[in-house]
Formats: sequence, C-alpha cells, structure tokens
Amino acid sequence: MGEVIAPKPHAFSGLIFEIEALHTSAFLRLHKRELMDFESKRILVGAITDEVNVLHPLLSHLLRNINDVTHVEYTHGTNEKGADFIVTRRDDALNTIHHIGIVAKVGKILQNFDDVARQIEECQQPRSVHGGMAQVRLSEVWVINTSSISRNAEDKIQDKYRAQKITFVDGEKLTGLIDKYAEYFWYDVPTNVGSYLQDLSTRLTNLDAELSVLKGLNCPDFYISPEIQEFSRPTYSRHARPHRARLVNFQEVVRKETVSFLEGDMGYGKSKTARAISLYYTAPERFKQFGVIPVFISFRAFSDGGKTLAEILLAETKDYFSISAYPSSEFLFVLDGVDEAIKKGSNWQERLQAAIKEAKATSKFHLLLTSRPLRLLDEPTSAYAGSSRYELKPLSLSKLINFVEQACTNMSLPKRLFEDLQKSDLFKQLPQSPIAAALLSRLISQNTNDLPSNLTELYAKSIENLLGRWDIDKGGCTEKEYRDAERVVLVVTTYMVENQLPHMNYSEAVGLIEQWHKDRNTNVSLDALKERVFFKSGIFIVDEEQQLLSFRHRSFGEFLFALSSQRNNKPPPIQSSFNPYWVVPQYFYTGLLGDCKQHLHDLLSHEPKNETESWLKILFMPDYFLAGYQTPYSIVEDNLYKLFLDAANLFNRIRSGDTKTKLAELPEMHLLWFFQRLIRDCFEYEYFRKSITTTLLKIDGEIADPKIKEIALFFASCYAAQLGDASGFEFLLKHHPTEKLQLSVALAIKLEQETNKDFTKLGILKTHDKKLQLLLAGGKDHKLLNGLGASRTLDDLFEKPVKSRRIEGNPS
Repeated sequence: MGEVIAPKPHAFSGLIFEIEALHTSAFLRLHKRELMDFESKRILVGAITDEVNVLHPLLSHLLRNINDVTHVEYTHGTNEKGADFIVTRRDDALNTIHHIGIVAKVGKILQNFDDVARQIEECQQPRSVHGGMAQVRLSEVWVINTSSISRNAEDKIQDKYRAQKITFVDGEKLTGLIDKYAEYFWYDVPTNVGSYLQDLSTRLTNLDAELSVLKGLNCPDFYISPEIQEFSRPTYSRHARPHRARLVNFQEVVRKETVSFLEGDMGYGKSKTARAISLYYTAPERFKQFGVIPVFISFRAFSDGGKTLAEILLAETKDYFSISAYPSSEFLFVLDGVDEAIKKGSNWQERLQAAIKEAKATSKFHLLLTSRPLRLLDEPTSAYAGSSRYELKPLSLSKLINFVEQACTNMSLPKRLFEDLQKSDLFKQLPQSPIAAALLSRLISQNTNDLPSNLTELYAKSIENLLGRWDIDKGGCTEKEYRDAERVVLVVTTYMVENQLPHMNYSEAVGLIEQWHKDRNTNVSLDALKERVFFKSGIFIVDEEQQLLSFRHRSFGEFLFALSSQRNNKPPPIQSSFNPYWVVPQYFYTGLLGDCKQHLHDLLSHEPKNETESWLKILFMPDYFLAGYQTPYSIVEDNLYKLFLDAANLFNRIRSGDTKTKLAELPEMHLLWFFQRLIRDCFEYEYFRKSITTTLLKIDGEIADPKIKEIALFFASCYAAQLGDASGFEFLLKHHPTEKLQLSVALAIKLEQETNKDFTKLGILKTHDKKLQLLLAGGKDHKLLNGLGASRTLDDLFEKPVKSRRIEGNPS
C-alpha cells in the first residue's frame, strides 16, 4: 500500500467523526450486524446526511483500501478544483499511473445536478498532487453518493461530459464497498478508530500470510487455537492443597490483567497467538463491546527504539485519531518476542522492566509479552516481576492430526495415511507444535513415502523441500541450481545469526549473494538464484516497503546456522552452548551430528563460568541428549546423575545466601519447588525413563555431602514421578528414612504425594506421611528442629526468604 495523506488538519480539526444522530438511531433500530441484510445496510448508508464529518472520513479510509490504489489525497475545500479527493491508481498491466477525481455527495442525484456538474467540469483543470511535487490532469472522475442516481441524470451527465471518463457509484455500490473495505461502519464505530482497527487487521493478516509455513500448499486459511494455561505458581504450601494450573480464555485474560507474559518453546505458536489476540481486538464489534484498542509491535523494535508505551501509542495512532478523544478506551500493547531482543550488550531487561512499570502505572494500559522460556536464574522475581505468566501447551494428538488434515485437505490423501501417522514413531518424537505440524504437512504434500523420524530430520527435509530440491522431476530446478541456492542461503544465514540480526537490509543480503556468485564460476543465473532464495523458497520474507529481509520463522535460521556449522566443520562454540540465544542452533547441530559421543562429552565437561551458566547447563543439557539420541545410550546412563548433583549444589548455594540473583528472596520451600518444577520440564521425556534406576544408584553411590545427595535424589525422584514412576521416592525413603531427612525434603515428599493420586496408596509414602506428622507433632524429637518449636521452623521454611538468614550446618 502506498502513502496515504490523511485529511487536512484544517478541515477536520477538533472533530471526533462521531456518527450523526440519525445514523446512530438507525443502528438502534437495526440492532446487531448479523441481523442486517444488504437492504438494511443500504438504508443505513442512505441515512447519512453529513457529507464532511461522516461521508468524507469514511471515503478517506475506504478509497485507499481499493485494489491498486497507491495514494489518496484529501482536497475538499476552497481550492479543491471540483474533486473532494484525488486517487492515484496503478494499472499493473500497462505499468501506468492514473489520477482519479472523487466527487462525493449525500442523498439522491436527480435532474437538478448543477452542483455535481460544476465539480465534474472543474475536475478538467490541471492540479498539483503529492504536496505540490507533481502537476497532473485527472483521467477519470468517480461520482460517489449515498443514495440513488436517476437514470436521466446519469445520461445527461455522461452526454454533457462525453470527453471525460465518468463512473457513478451510487448508494448500493457504496454499500458493497463498505462491506468489503470498511466493515466497522455497520457497528457504529467512529470512522477514525475503525480505519485504524481495519488497517491493523489488514497488516496482521498480511503478516500472517507472509509468515505462514503453509504458504504455497493451496490449503484454506485456518487457525488451530492452542490451549493456554496458567504458569504454575509455587505449590509447596503449608496450609493449602497444591494449586494446579488451569486452562484460561486468553482473549479475556489479556484484557483483564495489567501485564500478561505468554511463554512457549520453539514453534509452539507464540507469535501466531500474539497476532491472533491482536486481530481479535481489531474486530469492530469487540471495540463496541470492550472499548479496547490493540497496538502490535515486536519487542525488538520496542527495545531498540527507546520509546515509552505512551510514545509508541501516539506514533501508531496519530494519523487516525486523538487519544484524548477516547478517555474511556483501553489500550492493549502486544510486544512479541522478548527472547529475540536478548543479545550481548543490549539493555533488554531494563526496557522490559520499564514497559511493565509503565503498564502498571497507567490505568488504561494492558501489556502482553511473548517469549520462548527465558530460563533466567532470577526469572520469577526479575524478568517476570509484576506479570501474570501463562504458557502454551503442546498440541494434543487430535489437534496435531487435525492440523495436518486441514493443511492437506486439497490433496485427496488416503485416510489410512493419517491413521498410520498417529501410530508412527515420528509422532512420538516430534514436538507437538504448529511449526512441526506445518513442516510435516509440506512434506506429506510432496512425498508421502519418505517421512522424517525426528525434529532435526524434519527441518533438514523441509529446507530441501523449500529450496526446490524435489522439483527436479518437474523441471523446477536442477541439482546444481539447488546446491547453489543452498550454499548462498547458508552464507546469508551465517551472517544474520552470528550477528544476532532478526532482519537485515535486503540490498546487503543481495550483495552477499552477488559476491558469492562473482567469486565462483557456477554457470547458474544470478537473477534466478536470487529469485529462488529470496522469493520462491519461503525461507525468507522481504519487506519491500522497508527493504528488510528476515526469516519466515526464526527456527529456519537456527537450523540453517547449525547446517552451515556442520558443513564448514565449525561447531558452535561450546562456551556459548548454555546461552538462550544459542541453545537451539546447538540443539540442531547436535542433531545433525547424530552419533556424537565426544561432542556430548565436551558439552558435559564444560565448566560453567558463573552462576547463570551453572543453571543453564542443568536446564539445556537434556535437550542435547535428546538431539544426539543416536549416540550409545551409555552417555546418558553414565552422566545424567551429574546434572542432579549439580542442581542440588546450586540449590544449596542459593538457600545459603550465596547468590547474586533474586532467587534468594524466595522462602526455602518455594525455592525447592521452583527447582524441581524446572527439572520436571527438562526431563519429562520417555527417552530418559530407561535411566531412572541407574541415575538413582549413581547419585546414592557418589562420594558427596549426604545432604546434597538427598536433594539430588529428590530432584531425580521428581523427574521419575513426571514420567509416572514412583520408584525414585521409594528408593529415597528406603535409603534415607524420614527421621534422618532434611525437613524441607521430607515436607516436599509429602506434598508431592498429595499432588499425585497414583502415589497416595503406596505403602512407603503413607508410612512417611505418618512419621512426619508424628515428628511435627512432637511425638518424637526431629534432630533438624534444632531445638526450635516446629511451628517456628515451618514458618521459616514456607515464609522467610532465604536471604534473611545464613544457614550453618543443616538447613531447617
């Protein structure tokens, strides 16, 4: 869409463009839009009587949305020379530009059409457009009115001005155009707000289409709504039963909460959900119902731009309406991709906190932030402070199958194929995410007999598919053309990922390809190469207006960087492997290696340089084990226990006050919950089930502080419990009786038992519960009470921040 000049300030200064009383009363009579047939809408258009304050603003927005219109200039006034608007329209067939004069009228045009005739005649005069930059003559005149045009009047006008091309748009045709380009009109939404909402809706819809991995499959547009649940809060509570995460209506959540934080792993649809939420509130009926106006930008743009939320709101809306004119409206800021702003030297945390603080301090502001899990040491008390956290659940198997079926709906695939997919190892190993389902759908559409077996292979085959390798039989490209395209994609990707660029200047990317081509004698057309890489592949998207290049999906860049690293025998540096930005490229690199015992040993042997790396190694190492699943399983059985001992040591340091993070602000029981929760998330894969017994035995046999071993065994028991296996807790209690356990661990086991109905009847856990109750009741001296009353000790564990006390000897 080309530049649009808003109505001149002097013409509309101070007006809110509210629909006039007659229009409003007509709406009350017609009631809801779904009850309005076309005739009712036509009557509503015919009821407009205010040409300047109602019809002109409506046309200003409507005209610039008509196909091929590149510019709309409002010219109504003393110097209009007959035309209320000048429309610039491109004829793509001939690559020519036409200028059209718009004569706008309310009411009927009958035989007495002197005013219309005068305006048409004046439209013959030359005039300046584009702010005086060009002198043009109008090649056409559109006469637009809200009611009917008599046949006699139309014939006389056409006859009188036969040298000019004149098109009449009466109330009926105008109604059809409003239906198509300005639907908000039917909801009695002020035109300036309605035009903003519709423009944002168009932008988001186009962005959805550009970013869709299904682009080119010729499937109908669809959206599989994800399930979103509360992020579990600390559940080790002294007096209340554990709180279970519940599913939420996220459309309502973001409107009611001041700050909402939505998390999801790679490909789970965070950005798609952010756009869907924004689109939901661009609907005019929602504005009428809730008065919410959405603002959508990337967090990277917010972080780099340095503006406040209020300044962004002003910048986004200034060409449409004055914020002060809508004192009862609320504003929903959707800042997508917090994790994409994390890079060395950036101030993303300060910007994040500034946004949260401003939203909390402004009564009409609501803020939605999306991110991959940040997994920072102090995330619950720092990055997420003051926000309500939610997470995207994996797609259920039925939704995953439904996604693939809808994507392949036009391909007449046999039903048996989908039945076989549900039983295949592929579905057991793939993440249940929209990106995985979309990539799988593309492959099925090309070759149903050669499906991948894991996520890395899915990406490898998908990139080949996107670059056209399997078009060879169709004459689409040769093997040589494919190879060249793949290599230059790797060149561009390496530059972008190494420099942590979410996008780059398109001309700079073209320059990289041109230099690559110049240095080689490939005998492949440079123009064809650029076309295949940037426009045909679907790997990249090009913003032609801003001349920026970006990945259609961030994970494409992460996989391609890993592929480039493997091809060039230049692995991602081990020292960066436990950094949130680099973990996915390292994951894919490990997956491409497949059988990589030495590589996994190198990752395991990396000594964390600081507390953050200590934490992230515990969290990310399981992903690397999963990626390198072709490696002999002994690598897992021989080393998994070390991660639980590392976690126990880290926990003990933090609860002793030896930490630079804000985790020390948590009570010990909440800190223990936080650790085990993240450990559950990282190890909840069937792949690790085989290691449960070995891991427990190795922890218990390690020469280490008994209290550290207790905590490590507890963490390992939680990972086993996540897989439905109670053997960890049974082993722990068998070798470490209740009366000898640290009180925090003993309490946590009891609380874990209460949260899992399958464990409540286990004899050893029931015995543990009884013993603990007796100890706490004073029936037996518990040595960890250290001479204190049980009540005071429990208060310490559940309510007192660990930073307020340095613990000597056994913590209590």
